[in-house]
Amino acid sequence: MWDRFLASLAALAALLIGIVLVLVGYDVVARNLALWSPGWIVDITEYALPLATLLVAPWLTRRNEHIQIDLIVSLLPPAHARTLELLASLASAVICAFIAWYGVSVTLEAYDTQALVIKNITFPEWYVYVPLPFCFLLLTIENLRRALGRWTTPASAVARPGTSA
Repeated sequence: MWDRFLASLAALAALLIGIVLVLVGYDVVARNLALWSPGWIVDITEYALPLATLLVAPWLTRRNEHIQIDLIVSLLPPAHARTLELLASLASAVICAFIAWYGVSVTLEAYDTQALVIKNITFPEWYVYVPLPFCFLLLTIENLRRALGRWTTPASAVARPGTSA
């Protein structure tokens, strides 16, 4: 169920990217043909891209397909590599938990002050911040799961060129 939930967030991120692709494509064509182009396309794109990044991050972490630099891990003996991965997962969980907590405080502050984003479209500022604590909480959970050894493919088990898995 957890995997399906994270996959559904990744699918939502893909849908957002697809919508942005269509909107930006229309905007470019419309501007070049001197047709009407709504100014809010840029605003939608500005918020959709970071949102898509936040939504897909827990799924990528779950699948061990996030960006990582594992040069040191690949050179270590398996026991030491596992220890380093454990420490990295725990550190990531702590950092993500802090960002989630901070995201809640920023969201609540924006809600309390009734701040607005005023561009081509106007909306409450807290709308922008809501996904931050939610997605970073999911990242915290996933990093804790990784620390407990519940990930799909640990970096130390991935076959590298010139080595056997």
